[in-house]
Amino acid sequence: MTDNDGRVLDIAQPAKRVIALAPHITENLFAIGAGDYVVGVVSHSDYPPQAQTIPIVGDSQGFNLEAIIAMQPDLVVAWSGGNPSLPLQRLEQLGIPVYYSDPQAFSDIPHNLRALGQLLQLPEAESQAAQFETRWQQLQQTYADRTKLRVFYQLWHQPLMTVNNSQMISQVIDLCGGENIFAAQSEAVPHLGIESVLQADPQVILTGENVPDGWQQQWLSWPALAASRHEQFYRLNEDLLYRPTMRLLEGAQQVCEALQQARDVNPK
Repeated sequence: MTDNDGRVLDIAQPAKRVIALAPHITENLFAIGAGDYVVGVVSHSDYPPQAQTIPIVGDSQGFNLEAIIAMQPDLVVAWSGGNPSLPLQRLEQLGIPVYYSDPQAFSDIPHNLRALGQLLQLPEAESQAAQFETRWQQLQQTYADRTKLRVFYQLWHQPLMTVNNSQMISQVIDLCGGENIFAAQSEAVPHLGIESVLQADPQVILTGENVPDGWQQQWLSWPALAASRHEQFYRLNEDLLYRPTMRLLEGAQQVCEALQQARDVNPK
């Protein structure tokens, strides 16, 4: 199988003992029916709930190499966007296959599901991947012709942070007929001054449930702001938006519904 880094991985027999080195990897393995094969995970691998009973071998930024070797895995699924490379190279030198998962676009998610299904020989992976593609296409068709809305996604409040178009959240906003006002920023997670947001004049401001209560008050103090005039502030379940898994479609659905509600309030 070809992974997200373009590396071809070929294993002699289906994997039965798997280490998952990012929460999204754990979630995707469970989605294809591989939960019983996962013998080690990293911290914050909290979905589904059964994943919380699996031994933790580290976090996404680092892990206990000796503990992984002792578990005798026949497959390690790593996050190339976050895991350190040297320990992974050491695992490969020891003959442990490593598959790199780093979905950057919607289409990468079903690709990952199918690849993991092939490596573990689990037929359920194909049905899950096809289900994802079908629901994704339905959302595309439903919102393709909706009125565009200028959207600001507030990732955090102090400092004020957002996302550019390399982040999946921005792609969800596009899918739902929105326009991320900071999509063209060079940094993946830009730090902003409030003046930048006021100048871009978003019609809708979205944020996650992790941002403290009362976050709207900052924007309501600027009544000329388009989002403030119509009080178009929406707080979303960020767990559904931050991981490239099957549940991302649920996150996309909540964004699409929020933007449609904004259109209904201010159709112009």
